[in-house]
Amino acid sequence: MRRNALRVEPCDIANGRHPIYNWIDNLLQNGKAIPPDTMSASLAAWILRAAVAEGANKRELIFAMGLDETRLRNPLSRISAQVALRLLKTLQTYFNDPAVHLRLGDKAAMQNFSDFGYVTRLELDLASVIRANVRIQPLRQNMVRTTFHADGKPPFFTWDYPPGLVQSYASFVELSVMNFARLSRQLLNEPPVLQAVHFQHQPQFGRAVYDAAFGCPVEFGMPQTRLEIAGRQVFRPSPFANQALLDAESDRYALPAKWMFAGKTQLAFSYFYLTSELDKSPPTLDRMAASFGMSERTLRRKLVDEGMSFRDLLDLVRKDLCRLYFIEGTRSLGEIALLLGYGDLSAFTRAYKNWTGTPPSRR
Repeated sequence: MRRNALRVEPCDIANGRHPIYNWIDNLLQNGKAIPPDTMSASLAAWILRAAVAEGANKRELIFAMGLDETRLRNPLSRISAQVALRLLKTLQTYFNDPAVHLRLGDKAAMQNFSDFGYVTRLELDLASVIRANVRIQPLRQNMVRTTFHADGKPPFFTWDYPPGLVQSYASFVELSVMNFARLSRQLLNEPPVLQAVHFQHQPQFGRAVYDAAFGCPVEFGMPQTRLEIAGRQVFRPSPFANQALLDAESDRYALPAKWMFAGKTQLAFSYFYLTSELDKSPPTLDRMAASFGMSERTLRRKLVDEGMSFRDLLDLVRKDLCRLYFIEGTRSLGEIALLLGYGDLSAFTRAYKNWTGTPPSRR
């Protein structure tokens, strides 16, 4: 696993327009900044969280995989395709279920703004949410490429990957197909209305398991991996659509994008790290330094050299996320406190009063 030197090129920053997905394009640098055939550590962590929700012991899984839990905390770290496939095989063995990846793919969901993909649910309808997820997919993984054809009758997805990897990538592709199929359950609170599922590979277990998982007949040995979904579902408005909140989340990434463009990459990486880590473990400088593979002293110096201390950066990330949760307006103060990495509500209240002069209860 390694962290790559990502660079940002000027795009919409100069004219004031910088949607969240443009920042992803900058991170990708047309595919040059990220090694091919890799998966992000954040996606691996997301799969592990889904497994833990199913009753798995996270530390046992990480030990069995030989993964570095510290590096998994860095959302810009990458793991190789070989390790990603081994992760799924380990899960199948752990649960004694060769189809466990389908169950995990169906149930896993983004829960809050610490997950980068959570913002996609704010799009207008399911089709827009799907497009957004397709656009950010290369940042999550570039082992396979998904394309969404919204103008199809019915709308359909296709998955592309080297012919020589068809069977070895079977579990990973099935997980990816299920991930996109389950968006309707996450957004619309209803099962996906699938018309057909085609896989290039041969079945890995009984066909009845596939038919039950996808709710429609599944064909194998087909020329292309393809998923067809009912148009009436694809273009149904999302109950989570929120343009103001989507704009606020997009604006939040303007500053780290400017940092990257100015060569302040450590500030940008650290902002990204803290965003993803706040709700999972105590945000400390030594923990973050370890995830970047450097000493605490080195990271402290790099941050100060680029214009901000760790404490000030942590404060900024918390304030930015706090604003989003208040705009969202669906969470209690206690939940927001935990999501921002505070041990209790009183600590969050003190911090908020320092930011604004008033307690959060009077916002």
